[in-house]
Amino acid sequence: MGHRLETGETFDEKIQSVLVQVKCVIVVWSKESVKSQWVRAEKSIGRERGILVPVMIRPETIPVPFNLLHTADLISRNGDRGHPGYRQVVKQVKQLAGKSHVKPPPNRVMRCGWQAALTFAIVGALGVAQVTFRLRDLLRPVDPVVEARREHTGSLAKRAAFGVRPGEFDKFSGRRIARQIFKPDTRDQLNAEAAKGDPSVLTLKCAVESWATPDGIRDWEGARPACDKAAGAGEPDVHACLGQLRIATAVYAPSDEERAGMETSATGEFRKAADMGVGWGEIEYGWRLRSGEGVAADSAAAETLFNSAQAKGTPAADQALGRLYFSNEVASAMNPDEAFALVREAAEAGDAGAQFFVAEKLVEGWNFTTDYEAALAYYKTAADEGDVSWRAARFIEDTERRIADAKTAEPAPVAPAAN
Repeated sequence: MGHRLETGETFDEKIQSVLVQVKCVIVVWSKESVKSQWVRAEKSIGRERGILVPVMIRPETIPVPFNLLHTADLISRNGDRGHPGYRQVVKQVKQLAGKSHVKPPPNRVMRCGWQAALTFAIVGALGVAQVTFRLRDLLRPVDPVVEARREHTGSLAKRAAFGVRPGEFDKFSGRRIARQIFKPDTRDQLNAEAAKGDPSVLTLKCAVESWATPDGIRDWEGARPACDKAAGAGEPDVHACLGQLRIATAVYAPSDEERAGMETSATGEFRKAADMGVGWGEIEYGWRLRSGEGVAADSAAAETLFNSAQAKGTPAADQALGRLYFSNEVASAMNPDEAFALVREAAEAGDAGAQFFVAEKLVEGWNFTTDYEAALAYYKTAADEGDVSWRAARFIEDTERRIADAKTAEPAPVAPAAN
């Protein structure tokens, strides 16, 4: 249900019109909203109709009479969907939105308008660090996430000059794009285009500077300005790149505390990318959900993200789902043979992580069968991909030795018997 401000209408008229139609009003109490007379007036209607859902994102003194209502505490949420306060809010919103009859406004004129009401849930920006919640801001028909994706799609064509096609940041990691897809001879052109400030191009520069410098030395600090500018401009893809960057730099953190903070920050970046619908962000955040790194472990939520990435054609999604099912972590798990076949499909499609996993299983003797030759081929292919190259390279020599040992152990051919 859209609520555009038409010519001749005023904000207060429009706000009142919306408030008599909604089934739920969320008030986000913050430093700004507790002082706002607009917020108090708007929330009074929600309170009178019994549809007000108050939440607190910063410690503030809630004005009378709203302090008499139970307020969900989201101060420590930090984006966690499992936070008890967040779950409480979601439950209450669902209950209110599902009601077929909601208490009408007390004013008779407003009650007449309620007869033609449509369901409309207003959901505040829960968990955001700085929120000024005013209903008139929500009357804007633009969804910032949708708008960011639209602008993102519009600028993707600029990446084509550098060898990167639309959708490849959905399908592959920033490292792989920088090392295998980006055209190195277009580096000067990339720098010139990035200087113009296009978020899509800045994201590519973020990946290239992080993982594919001319001298082969990663320039993480040099990459940060491009990464931060792209993120500040609302570019979805860059958050997955930032997550990878923070994981890489966490290795060099001077203390365990700082390292843990950087890992948690990486999880937050992957979540941002996933929430914006970026396939690779869904993969990365799904892995963090599965392992419980920087977020409460939730294999079912990870499965949902992997399925979403799979629908986008992300090869790594087959690997992620196959390994999830292989470990029998979710109720929908397939049998081990089917799960292994799914990972192998990802390996054949070129996913290096899947290639590494399949090679390991072939060396171990998956399903009582070893295949060193096939494992070696997978290790060699995976060694060309930035994400797992260093791990795969370590196993090539060992697998070659196993092949040589197996040939040495083969019985000598038996000479034919003399007549």
